[in-house]
Parts: sequence; C-alpha cells; structure tokens
Amino acid sequence: MKVLRGDYRSWDPLPYPSAVTIGVYDGVHLGHQYVLNSLAASGLPVVVVTFGNHPVEVIDREAAPDLLTSVERRIELLAEFGVSTAAVVDFDDDFRRLAAEEFVEKLLVATFRAKRVAVGRGFRFGYKQLGDIALMRTLGERHHYEVEDVEIFEEGVPVRSTVIRALLREGDAAAAARLLGRPHRLPGTVVPGDQRGRQIGFPTANLATPAGLLVPGSGVYATRIRLDGVTHKAVVNIGNRPTFGGSDSVVEAHVLDFSEDLYGRVLEVDFVFRLRSERKFSGIDELVAAISDDIAAARQLLGGG
Repeated sequence: MKVLRGDYRSWDPLPYPSAVTIGVYDGVHLGHQYVLNSLAASGLPVVVVTFGNHPVEVIDREAAPDLLTSVERRIELLAEFGVSTAAVVDFDDDFRRLAAEEFVEKLLVATFRAKRVAVGRGFRFGYKQLGDIALMRTLGERHHYEVEDVEIFEEGVPVRSTVIRALLREGDAAAAARLLGRPHRLPGTVVPGDQRGRQIGFPTANLATPAGLLVPGSGVYATRIRLDGVTHKAVVNIGNRPTFGGSDSVVEAHVLDFSEDLYGRVLEVDFVFRLRSERKFSGIDELVAAISDDIAAARQLLGGG
C-alpha cells in the first residue's frame, strides 16, 4: 500500500482513476470496512483520504475525542483491507479554510482522479463545513464521478466511531468489539509500579499508554495481550485501586502463566470482555479471592487453559 503524508499540494497525481473515500477512519470499524469492500468491488484502486490529526483538534481542541487507533495502526488496518493508497492529510488551519469546491477539484479530481466517491451519511467538508452530500453529487456530475453515502447498522446500532467510543467509556468492551469487527486494542509500555500485585501473588505490569488514545472505562477486563508477536491471556484492571486508597487511574495487566521481566516492553492489549466493575474490598483476603475468580472467568471466556 502506498502512503502519502503531509501537505496534499506536494503529492503527485495518480496515473490512473480511483475510488475514493474520505474521513478520519478512526477504528476502521464495520462501517468503514463495508465502504472499503464496496469500493473495491468497483475494480478501481481504493484511496482513503484520512487525517494525521482529528479535525476537531484544530476547530475546538477541548472537544477533540480520544481516538480508537493511532495513525500508524489505522494505516496497518487499511492495508489489511486492500487499500491501494492511504493519503494522510495534515489537517491544519490552511486545510480547514479550503473551500468545498476546491477540496473536490484539487484533491479528489486533480490528485486522485476519482471516479467513485463514498462517504458516511451526514458527511460535511470544506470551509465551515459548507459542503454536503448534495454538493458532492453536484460536483460529481461536473467532474464525472459517482457518489455513495453510507450508513451501517449492527443489531440496530449505528456503526460510528462516536458510538464505539461511548461504549468503551462505559466499559462495554464486547459491544464495542462487535461494531469494530475485533476487540479494541490499546498499546502500552510497561513502567515500574508499587509492586502490590507481586506482594499478594498476582504480579501486574503497569502500562503507560499513549496520550490521545482511548482507555476503556474503569473495571476488570478479560483481555488478550500481544507481546513480540505472541498472544497471551491476561486480566487487566483499569482504575484507581480503591482497596489501597489510590487516587490516580492506572492500567494494570496480570498476564496469565507468564513470568518474564516486562519492564520497558510494549504490550498490545485487546479488550474482549468486561468482567466486573472496580470495587473497594474489605481487605487483602477478599481482594485475592476476587482476583482468583477474575482469572478463572477470563480463562473460561478467552478459551480454556
């Protein structure tokens, strides 16, 4: 897959017509996948115009959401779905001020020679979001491309990144996974902790997660962890550890049947099920019993062993 980055004005035009879709594509969820498959069925090379940063960061930084995927993870997923070109635009103030007609003419037509364009229902584009689906179709008649607007539902729920983020903030990892088409993945680097888990017989890896990526809501989760290409079962706790009087929220992973030193290593956590909410226990014995139950439940839910 070809990856274009930076200022779109520096990109060379494609030497062939293409099918283009535009959007943040955060999560590359089932709705995104439907669009990609539909465009691929046209027989044209598929181009995804996405953004290196969320457009809301430029328009209203305080309102910018934590993302489901980093740009690099997004590119990796797009490649898995057979995308020919991922065009990662720098969404800055200059790009924000690009008029809707200029967006179509300079990017979709002149650069990507679009013959088919697919976007989500309600898609807006151009300065002050003055461009809509109707304008996209009008410009399509002028520049000879077809427009498809898409709205996908799964079990009656609209498949949108905003919906998936809300589910994860509520801790509903399983529902989020259904809309994503896979579990939500959160990378983290193992950093020193307070060693309390080790002291009670359940050593944990404290994870420092990248700023701007969505951390699911507090609770205890059955997860799968990828480490150096190998997948391990794990129980992950997110929260402030009320039994120990904690105040800052942490992400702690107890990797099952694993004893290697993890400090400084990067783990990729796939959130499969939420086992329970975080709670304050009366003492260490009650906490140990609950962790033992969590591990047993995780083993059963994640598949034996």
